[in-house]
Amino acid sequence: MGTLVCLRWKPYRLLTVAVVAAGALALPLAAMACTVPLPLVLPGTALAGVGLDVAIVAWATASQQRVPQAEQGRMSAFNGVGERFAIPMGYLIAALAHSWSSRAVLLACAGMIAAATVLYLCVPDVYRINRLTEQA
Repeated sequence: MGTLVCLRWKPYRLLTVAVVAAGALALPLAAMACTVPLPLVLPGTALAGVGLDVAIVAWATASQQRVPQAEQGRMSAFNGVGERFAIPMGYLIAALAHSWSSRAVLLACAGMIAAATVLYLCVPDVYRINRLTEQA
């Protein structure tokens, strides 16, 4: 669904949209932690999926427009390392949190996503990376 949204919507502030849209990943975690009924968790999960798709498209567009072609491979490699670094970090956090309740773990994860979103939005360069417009 998020990819379909991006076929029509072409946001100007690419990184701002990517950060905010990815922040939606906290919604289903927070909903499950607050023991919201499943029929109400599902829309949050769907919104998180749409947000993730929108974030991926906005990030890819920004990197393709702003990173010189000769450097795109290297930038993609650094991006991949950063993305994959989160996997063992997640395992480590899960191992350390084994004595926590499920609710505490879900709230902690939702909180980390929300905090990361807010912190990224505090970086001025996030607002400076905009879509390149076509010159007529």
